[in-house]
Amino acid sequence: MDTITEKSKTSVAKFEEFFSTKYKDIVFEALEKYPDERSVVVDYLQLEMFDPDLADLLIEKPEEVIKAAQKAIKNIDTTRKNADLHVRFENLTNNIPLRELRSKYIGKFIAVDGIVRKANEIRPRIVNAMFECRSCMRLHEVPQKSNLISEPALCNDCGGRSFRLLQEESEFLDTQTTKLQEPLENLSGGEQPRQINVVLEDDLVDSITPGDIIRITGTLKTVRDEKTKLFKNYVYCNYIEALEQEFEELQISEEDEAKIKELAADPNVYNKIINSTAPSIQGYREVKEAIAIQLFGGSAKELEDKTRIRGDIHILIVGDPGIGKSQMLKYVSKLAPRGIYTSGKGTSGVGLTAAAVKDDLGGWSLEAGALVLADRGNVCVDELDKMRSEDRSAIHEALEQQTISIAKAGIMATLNSRCAMLAAANPKFGRFDRYKSIAEQINLPSPILSRFDLIFVVEDKPDAERDRKLAGHILNIHKTSEIPFEIDPELLRKYIAYARKQVHPELTEGAIEVLQEFYVGMRGSAEDDDSPVPITARQLEALVRLSEANCKIRLGTEVTAEDAKRAVKLQQECLKQVGLDPETGKVDIDKVEGRTPKSERDKARVLMDIIKELSDEYGGRVPISIVTDEMSDRYKVSEEKVEQIITKLKQQGLVFEPTTGYLKTV
Repeated sequence: MDTITEKSKTSVAKFEEFFSTKYKDIVFEALEKYPDERSVVVDYLQLEMFDPDLADLLIEKPEEVIKAAQKAIKNIDTTRKNADLHVRFENLTNNIPLRELRSKYIGKFIAVDGIVRKANEIRPRIVNAMFECRSCMRLHEVPQKSNLISEPALCNDCGGRSFRLLQEESEFLDTQTTKLQEPLENLSGGEQPRQINVVLEDDLVDSITPGDIIRITGTLKTVRDEKTKLFKNYVYCNYIEALEQEFEELQISEEDEAKIKELAADPNVYNKIINSTAPSIQGYREVKEAIAIQLFGGSAKELEDKTRIRGDIHILIVGDPGIGKSQMLKYVSKLAPRGIYTSGKGTSGVGLTAAAVKDDLGGWSLEAGALVLADRGNVCVDELDKMRSEDRSAIHEALEQQTISIAKAGIMATLNSRCAMLAAANPKFGRFDRYKSIAEQINLPSPILSRFDLIFVVEDKPDAERDRKLAGHILNIHKTSEIPFEIDPELLRKYIAYARKQVHPELTEGAIEVLQEFYVGMRGSAEDDDSPVPITARQLEALVRLSEANCKIRLGTEVTAEDAKRAVKLQQECLKQVGLDPETGKVDIDKVEGRTPKSERDKARVLMDIIKELSDEYGGRVPISIVTDEMSDRYKVSEEKVEQIITKLKQQGLVFEPTTGYLKTV
């Protein structure tokens, strides 16, 4: 026991010297600001340079050493404020992955990285309890070590054993528990992420929200669960450091930077990057080009009125089964450091956004879902069409505003969800039909469809030349297990990270002109009354994002006319695939975004007029056969098409069949 006392005396003396020399200004500044500022943050690396033995002792006996550091501050406090300043340590070298926190670390000082899953309510913890003897009214102060309040054994004056706790005279401390989950980028496929509870006290409470990526420094402790009688680890937090682990956080050495600049100077860099995107899949150049563009992303803008324009690009791939959609999604989720892969059937709305969860003490707290955890990363949602409609609605706000608003169990909160979404969906009837609108074939509402910058339809059509190439490619992979890529995946990751961090391109006059010409030109084709609306301002914003991403691919600082032309070409490809109305031969944005195309709306209106026109003649009930004949004679509309329009009008509640074979307007 004496040696420990001696050690702590020595530790206090060493800290006094350390604070008086290295940290004099910081300590005195904190003392002046006390009680508004209640902590002094010490760089562990500086302590290690000052005294390696003391730094080692901090790792082994954190409680003892931190108490000695706090005592040292009191000793050198010339202002005599008697300030109880916390000493917090950053840049700890003892950084342990969450899944490796075993019993050998109990009682040790450690640093742990993770993502905040949930933060519970702030509650007071009693530190010094003041008791009054019920017999003689004498006051007794008892320091409290745990949540179970310990009373005095006997009254020193009268020997009484009955006491009353005086809450207003006692001293309390704010405390909060939070749950930390290991970072997603550290997981290999199929592993369940580990979690640990963290206890925050005093000025650390309320400093983090679900979805934050942080590094926590603290002491690993264990507590016995009263119900199960088992021990459970938790971290008693000493310091919190925010980490934004994004693409940009990848470590890029000078050697890597040289390789990146060399690659950017290659005139063929654009093709090389596209060919290295999802290289295990043969063909589908446009889709790969779009995915490459998505990985680089546009530039988010914060306007003066505090509104934010997103820079992330959302892509939807609709296609026949067996063309590798899921493989493309898996590729992106593996390449992006904060990539989350989720599939429609296994995903609930709260799993995507946030769940309101009851904590151990009965209070409610928020637990972050996939879209929050992927903030500043990529979310890949497979089988988007298979999700339940109430779960899909959770995506609306995340796609456009890039926030998630929660109003559950009395909690009102807005969480960030600044991620790019790559989604895949299958046609309802197994294979894609060119002559039906995309909304008829995918089980997705138009507000969601309209939020995707690019929608691709990938069809599996037999083609001897392409099939030979594809078969050779697949069989080769099976034979050698090697994938032919032009850029090493690790270098590509670093290249993307470098572009996202360092490059913030601006539009040039040339690019603005190209985009304006395209937009005005497309809209101009729709000036007569019979034409559908080809594109809206939403597509123009998408074009700006695509142009910026094209510029980032070559690490350019200015978006040129060439970048804009590339973006326009890609956008046109998409519009042609999903927006071309076969009846008019024109692009109709309503068809792209899942609403009724103009040609359909016109026919429906004509059909309604015919029913109203003939209504008096047939006593209010018009035979369907007469309506079909009229539509065929006057407007050359086929019988099948008339049936389709009638079915739609019935679904919308505009007409009904009072008796079989007759129609009446509502």
